[in-house]
Amino acid sequence: MTGPSWRRLLPVGLAIVAAAGAARAQNAAPDGLSHPTVYEAQSFGIYLRDFRVRLPVTGARTTAAYFVLENRSDSVIRLAGVASPVAEATELHEVIADADGVMRMRPLTTGIPVPPGGTEELRPGGRHVMLIGLRDALTSDTVVPLSLRFADGLTVDVKAPVLPPEGRAPPEERGGAHQHHDATHEEHQE
Repeated sequence: MTGPSWRRLLPVGLAIVAAAGAARAQNAAPDGLSHPTVYEAQSFGIYLRDFRVRLPVTGARTTAAYFVLENRSDSVIRLAGVASPVAEATELHEVIADADGVMRMRPLTTGIPVPPGGTEELRPGGRHVMLIGLRDALTSDTVVPLSLRFADGLTVDVKAPVLPPEGRAPPEERGGAHQHHDATHEEHQE
């Protein structure tokens, strides 16, 4: 191209670069980095679905998040942690029976491994994500951002709707708030 021709194309090229930068900024995570979406994670063999956060009991400062993680890659993947701006802390937990048969929650400090071809369902009564120290009340119309961090350094951003426990209507549809107290889970309601 000769002198005047390329100068006319320069603004068009700059506009395309600026639009791409704006798209990346919209997908930027709280840490300022651009993370792959749940759909882009599939290119790594990570399939994620069925996200939900349990509607907390009125006044509760903890709740749990659940989802299904499927590994379609050729190597083990390990969910190392989850972060969310709605909570002061997040922890991977599991519910297990102790020596006396009492069900107890314990943190999973080494994460959750999923073998090649394997599926891990984070669910009530099993492995799950605890959201501890909720910053604001969550309602049934809230969508919770979660950043799933894998051991290889990959972080995937997802959004999870807040839903009542399976088979139960939200408190407002049951005629008011229902207070639930379980000594085993007094601090961490799952």
